[in-house]
Amino acid sequence: MQQQKWQGKSSGGVLGYRIFVFLLKNTGLRFSYFFLHIITFFYFLFSKANRSTYYYFKKIQGYPTLKAIMSIYQCYYVFGQTLLDKFAFLSGAVKTKFSFVREGQEELIHIHKQKKGCILVSAHTGNWEVAGQFLNAYDKLKFNMLVYDNEAEQMKKYVGDVLKNKQINLISMRHGDIGYLVELHRAFSEQEWLVMHGDRFTSGAPFIEKTFLGKKAKFPIGPFILAAKFGVPVLFSCCMKESRYGYKFYAQQGSLQPKARGERATQETVEILSNEYIAFLEKIVKKYPLQWFNFYEFWEH
Repeated sequence: MQQQKWQGKSSGGVLGYRIFVFLLKNTGLRFSYFFLHIITFFYFLFSKANRSTYYYFKKIQGYPTLKAIMSIYQCYYVFGQTLLDKFAFLSGAVKTKFSFVREGQEELIHIHKQKKGCILVSAHTGNWEVAGQFLNAYDKLKFNMLVYDNEAEQMKKYVGDVLKNKQINLISMRHGDIGYLVELHRAFSEQEWLVMHGDRFTSGAPFIEKTFLGKKAKFPIGPFILAAKFGVPVLFSCCMKESRYGYKFYAQQGSLQPKARGERATQETVEILSNEYIAFLEKIVKKYPLQWFNFYEFWEH
């Protein structure tokens, strides 16, 4: 079966986010978790993502049929929890105190003390927005996100309103236009960080094919090309939900690579960093199988 491409647009919509924020402000996080079971059950019954999610649990994780089906519901529910946590944590809609355990924090601090820009490569696992805000606690560290122009402008505006007091800068990017590179140069020059996902690419974007969890899959090479071109450090990071209000932050620095001079040097850097990233991501997904949130045909089969 031909691998289904991610379309460069997040599922859901502004209405879904408004519902979550409304619930949080008016009922609190605990009741929102309870109400989430109803939403999850409806999604479990009618979601087009069931097929790809079942394949993930059955063929990639190797679960028996019944466990794979049950895991679909559990995965959707945990995903909903992370969305609620995101808005509770970032918008201040509720006063719930989240706890954090940190692994690899010393590598993060080392990069931060160097007063350099950095590319933080995360994934659609756990709660990456919370991970970004965790970084923001370091001396008001400012970070940037690259967003595709075909993400709904209404969504970006609403999310921006909710998170207006946070140190976040959205850099728009469209295929065939390299204007965003000027903004990235400014950001790195001012010792800002760039947050990117390393597990999705849009149709027509450059990719690299790797074996991931035993089967071939395609990964974007954008984060690693940028690291090669700008010569900045790379940090792999995920923030995984471990309990009702608890998260564990993982950070691992990629091999330091000099600024690439020429195509061959760029390819070598991409190969090294992408291999390291995939090895890091495999460890995370194996430990937290229910927190893999790529709900489309990720693997070729």
